[in-house]
Amino acid sequence: MLLIAAALRLWRLEDNGFGTAYYAAGVRSMMQSGWLFFYNAFDPAGFISLDKPPVAFWIQTVFAWLLGYGGWTIHLPQALAGVASVALLYRLVRWPFGVPAAICAALLLALMPIAVAVDRSNNTDSWLVLFLLLAAATALRGRGLSLVLSMALLGVAFNVKMLAALVCGPALLAGWLIASPLDWRRRFAWMAASGLTLAVVSLAWAGAFDLTPKASRPYAGSSYENSMLELVVIHNGLERFVRPARPAPSTTAPAAPRFELHDSVPVGPLRLADANLAAQFAWTLPLAVLGALLGWRRRAAPIALWGTWALAYGIVFSAAGGLFHAYYLAVMAPALAALAGIGAAALWSFYRRAGMTALLLPAAVIATVLWQADILDGYGTAQLGFDHLWIAAGFLVAAAVLAIALAMFRNNVARWLAIAAAAMLLALPAAWSFGTAAAKGNTGFPAARPPFLSEAATTQRQRWAMVAGALAGDSRLVTFLRERNRGEEFLLATVNARLAAPLIIATGQPVIALGGFNGADPILTIDDFASLVAARRVRFALIGDGAPGLRFVFGEGHQKELVDWIRANGRPVDPTLWRDADTSMSGWTRRGAEAVGVQLYDLRPENGG
Repeated sequence: MLLIAAALRLWRLEDNGFGTAYYAAGVRSMMQSGWLFFYNAFDPAGFISLDKPPVAFWIQTVFAWLLGYGGWTIHLPQALAGVASVALLYRLVRWPFGVPAAICAALLLALMPIAVAVDRSNNTDSWLVLFLLLAAATALRGRGLSLVLSMALLGVAFNVKMLAALVCGPALLAGWLIASPLDWRRRFAWMAASGLTLAVVSLAWAGAFDLTPKASRPYAGSSYENSMLELVVIHNGLERFVRPARPAPSTTAPAAPRFELHDSVPVGPLRLADANLAAQFAWTLPLAVLGALLGWRRRAAPIALWGTWALAYGIVFSAAGGLFHAYYLAVMAPALAALAGIGAAALWSFYRRAGMTALLLPAAVIATVLWQADILDGYGTAQLGFDHLWIAAGFLVAAAVLAIALAMFRNNVARWLAIAAAAMLLALPAAWSFGTAAAKGNTGFPAARPPFLSEAATTQRQRWAMVAGALAGDSRLVTFLRERNRGEEFLLATVNARLAAPLIIATGQPVIALGGFNGADPILTIDDFASLVAARRVRFALIGDGAPGLRFVFGEGHQKELVDWIRANGRPVDPTLWRDADTSMSGWTRRGAEAVGVQLYDLRPENGG
């Protein structure tokens, strides 16, 4: 199982480049000093911080220190965390449910498409999953001190992805309450101590950040009041779960083209059943449901933990009307894999007994294949590069034949029939995982994909790479700026971090992201920026990122006053001097760069060329 997990996560890992450039730039910056490291800085000057907590990026920075900075070294920690999660899940399931259930659970997590996608990226979810599994392993011991340690680990997970970690809190508590032999008086005492531990560990870094004088630390990225605690509550809290109000469309302005993400699924109780999301993580959902039902009487504590884990995140993600992406679903993978593994082993155990319960196995095979055929049909030929109907029909026929054979032949042949059924049920998730591992290049937000995508679907995914960054990585721009630097502290000023990140990756030099990741942070006033220019701390400014599709996502005009000042006080630089006519800007052609209106301004034109 570990070899399969490692192969899918490490094979051609270098093809992913620097992944999300915004995070990769932060790692390169944090390598340059302990001060930048502690404050989770996005840029080498410590102008602004990343808009996520630091633990996962600290780990990536340590790997980069030890192995050298590069795309492979910042992706490697997540791949190793994914493999470690498979091993840990095996141990967690083996103790109460035996080796067969543990093997099935580990295999399902190793092959979980969204887990493969996330573990091959430089996003933080791989470490979130690993720390939650460590917290689960501790909570299931049932001792008072175990709960304290579990909540401390949950606090570490909070410092990986903030409130997203706390959704797992009820699951950890449910598992501990059932596993604990303590009386209720002592349980309440340990729960109080654990709650205090969780609060202290969770808020230690954010509190230290906010208690530092604002002039002595970076601006808290993606916050309006320069506060890390605000970031916890607003951008990484309410904005993830509350649907933002959209302004009424203008009747005079032309409609902006709407670029649909593959995870743009309406909020509702059946949201996660949509094929585009279900294909990421839910291929064996019927087995997971059966695992929760059949495993309860044998070991209630772990079933309570896994069931509450899956249910809590399922409810939250179904109701989340704000920022939502498919890779969030990776946090559900361990719970569903554990329950499905438990279910598979229980079904085999029932099958070997006499009586009507033996029919549960063939029935489960039919139900799971019907569910998988529905996912495949929902994905549709428009996205798949082949006719999915023939495959769905073939699976249904094969499932019917195997189910009938399992019901009729309960001798030595049945073992081979069960193996054939298991291989069939794993075929589609394995295909999606292989397609994810084989995909070349960074497509922005990590998500699993089938082995063959239609040309239209491939183009759509590539267009969204712009959102994650890589609009300003032209090597000729880097050369132009370096040759004309006259001792300015900042190589360049950009309107947002997506434009700044590729330059930081390429040079390791300070670049100002005037508005943070999405361009909306109120970091500098016009007078502040004018003072930087007058003090000869910055000379060039790159403005743009104004394509209709990006305006639809991030809004427009966030830094309009600063951009107007740049246009009024600077001189446009001839694009032939700094933009390559043929090569791409981190994979985007010159035509693509022009489409987003990227323009370079010299803020001290009197210096000449």
